[in-house]
Amino acid sequence: MYEKHYPHEVMFGQPEEKNSYGPLAQMILEQAIFLYQKNKLMEKIDEALATKNKELFLELSAQYNELLKKYGA
Repeated sequence: MYEKHYPHEVMFGQPEEKNSYGPLAQMILEQAIFLYQKNKLMEKIDEALATKNKELFLELSAQYNELLKKYGA
């Protein structure tokens, strides 16, 4: 079967080129993950408040606080 190889294609198993984008990419990914998780927890907390589910609210609030500690926010 014919396979095209593009000059910018990353091939697994090949050594990664040295550049300064690695740490920046890692920071961007971590920020995106943090914001996604934070927003999802905030939505669930709002839902728990709307339904007056105290137990769920306390559980989600604890998760939210742990998330803030983990990412130093």
